[in-house]
Parts: sequence; C-alpha cells; structure tokens
Amino acid sequence: MTNDTFDSTCLRHPNTLSNLRCGRCDDLICPECMVQSPVGARCPDCATIGRAPIFRATRAEFTITIGLAIAGSVIFGIIYGLIVWVLWQLPLTLQIGFVAAAMIIALSGAPLGEFVRRAGRYKLDSRYRIIAAAMMFLVWVVGIIVSSQLGVWSGIFYNIVGYIGLGVGMYVAMGRVKP
Repeated sequence: MTNDTFDSTCLRHPNTLSNLRCGRCDDLICPECMVQSPVGARCPDCATIGRAPIFRATRAEFTITIGLAIAGSVIFGIIYGLIVWVLWQLPLTLQIGFVAAAMIIALSGAPLGEFVRRAGRYKLDSRYRIIAAAMMFLVWVVGIIVSSQLGVWSGIFYNIVGYIGLGVGMYVAMGRVKP
C-alpha cells in the first residue's frame, strides 16, 4: 500500500486537504463541496453553469418549431387522408383497409419526427419529443377529416388496429427527436 500525501487544500474549505480537481476549471475541491456530474467531479460553480445551448431551445426557436410542425402536420395529414382515400377506392377487404391505414400512419412517424427535428435545428431539447407526438396525432386527425370529406368510412380509423398504428407512429416520431 502507498501512503497518499495531500499537499494541497480545497479552495472553499482551506482546512481540508485534497488533491481532487474540478474536471472543468481545474480548481482544487474536496468531497464535501464536490458535485458529481455525468462527466466527472465538478466544483459548485461549474456544476451550476447549466446546459449547453444544443440542449435547450430559446422561446423563439421553440415557437418557430411549433409553427412549422403544425404546418407540416397539416400537409402530412392531407397526404395521409388522400392515400387512405386511394386505398378505399381499391377492391380491398375491410380488414386489409384497417391494416393499411394503420401501417401508413405508423410509417409516417419517421418522416414527421425527422421534420420536427430539422425544424428545431437539431436541438436536443426534450420538449421536441412532445411536439413530435402531438403533431403525429394532428396528422391522424387531419387525415380523418380529409378522408371523411372524400367519402371514406371513418370506422377505418376508429379501431384497435388504427390506434396501435397511431401509437407506433407517435413512438417512432418521438424516437427520431431523441435528446
């Protein structure tokens, strides 16, 4: 065993011997004032600096992202409604129509999530996941409205298969905007 000798003291506690340094500013710290962060030991000053700008969106960026996401969701919803209408015109059984509508909404989660991510300028703000899920729901609602106006029976959306497709689409959209 070695005998550890401490030849330095903590800057905040001059009576405490320590050789531990802050991983950011390199100040001497002791276990009493040390704050453990995901990237190592930090002094109290460096631990309270906050998150990097890549992890949080400003109010203006957040508002612009919501506006772009709503506009994109309306467009995606119109396209979804038109695709379901085209499928409704094909000679398919009702069960295949249920599954096709659910698969389309589930698969549209990836491009919608990517759209929200790009609209948010690739920020890693966790609130963008909520936006992605809400916009996926908006796509579904707009798709129902558009296809109902075109004469598609609305029961094709209101069944367990359609709800599962919506849930998968929301999950995929949220996964594309992972913080």
